[in-house]
Amino acid sequence: MKKALNKFRKGVASFYIVAFSTLILLVVSVGFAAVIISEVTRTSNDDLSQSAYDSAMAGVEDAKLAFANYRKCIESGATVTSSLSSGNNVTCSDIIYWVEHPDCDQVAHILGRIGKFDSGEVLVSDTVTVSGNKVSSDLDQAYTCVQIDAELSDYKATLTSSRPDKVVKVKLDGVAASQLQYVRIKWFSNREGSVYNYSNFTGERVAFQPISAVRASTPPTLQVQLIQTSNSFHLSQFDEASEGVTDRATLYLVPTSNSGKASASYSTDKYFPQYEANGKTGRNWISKGKVAHTNQRDKKNFPYVVYCPNNSTSDYACSVDIELPTAVGGGRSNETFSFVVSLPYGEPDTDFSIEYYCADGATCSKQQVVSGGTTTTQNSSKAMIKGTQVGVDSTGRANDLFRRVEVRLESVDDSFNQPSYAVQLLSNSTSGSTIEKSLTVTKEWGL
Repeated sequence: MKKALNKFRKGVASFYIVAFSTLILLVVSVGFAAVIISEVTRTSNDDLSQSAYDSAMAGVEDAKLAFANYRKCIESGATVTSSLSSGNNVTCSDIIYWVEHPDCDQVAHILGRIGKFDSGEVLVSDTVTVSGNKVSSDLDQAYTCVQIDAELSDYKATLTSSRPDKVVKVKLDGVAASQLQYVRIKWFSNREGSVYNYSNFTGERVAFQPISAVRASTPPTLQVQLIQTSNSFHLSQFDEASEGVTDRATLYLVPTSNSGKASASYSTDKYFPQYEANGKTGRNWISKGKVAHTNQRDKKNFPYVVYCPNNSTSDYACSVDIELPTAVGGGRSNETFSFVVSLPYGEPDTDFSIEYYCADGATCSKQQVVSGGTTTTQNSSKAMIKGTQVGVDSTGRANDLFRRVEVRLESVDDSFNQPSYAVQLLSNSTSGSTIEKSLTVTKEWGL
């Protein structure tokens, strides 16, 4: 009897060992299965997300074609009508009408992807799998809404080391260039909520930190050139400048985290300060007199110190308002008004935007303002631009997952070369490095 009891106890111990081992294996198997299911789901979602993004980009490409058709219609002299033409044929007046009255189907209508009076999404691709006698759709892609906005409140672009400058032709909607009082330039967007680390103004110079010491995002120095003339002008007037009057100017905008340095009193042997200047509370402001100084031969072209808080919560790290000087000889011409924005040191890459304003309190446009879920139209001193860029808002779908992208397309030719240097260093196999410089000698200088 005792021997049988000992065997029973040994059997119980083995039972517990087997039970615990089975439980551990079960937990490990369930955990492993959960990891596999999670990875498969994430991979599937990534594939769907990328496919939805591809669908949205297909909408952007169609928007380019639609806008090209719109430009051809405008260049042909066609005008917009108050409603669509009768019949199923798409006319130039229809295309202009759709661009002037944007909706989700405007691109599909312009390109004939859907019927003139129909609505709905545009199918991009449909991956079909055949298994036996069963046909199934694995991936259903389409763009559901693509809108072209030809009237924008600002100009946006990106400067890179491969293309460090951008020529911005000013084209306004319903506002003459002579009505503008100042422009607002913002740069270095805060895409990832970084803490900024600026170079500091230290009296006689700006101290740039070495790359090894920079542990946060540092906005670059920005160069802004103004080009303007009156309706009638002589080339010699580009070199003329007086108090608040000039046809060109060059400003170097250097970020600083020290608001005191940016608001110090002006002296001819130090940098131009402007933070909260002339009663412009909380704004970096450069008066038109100081802008015109940059084109005077007896003035030193020192950089402008721009105060930007380290913990900026706005879309851009730095912002400065530049008061526009008067053009030599009179009012500013709409045809010759432009800016050249560039990176004098070539890096880091930066986004920037330009906004145009009439005098504070003046009405330059009607702006849609959303407050408490309600959209109202209000008067604004900000001028709308039309003819330099268009905005494209595209939403793509893959099965039941959606992606939305917003892009800017240039509506003018900005591919022409902008000279960045007056002196160019050339190298060849015969003469080595040489300097070439074009000189014009006149009797004015007594030669």
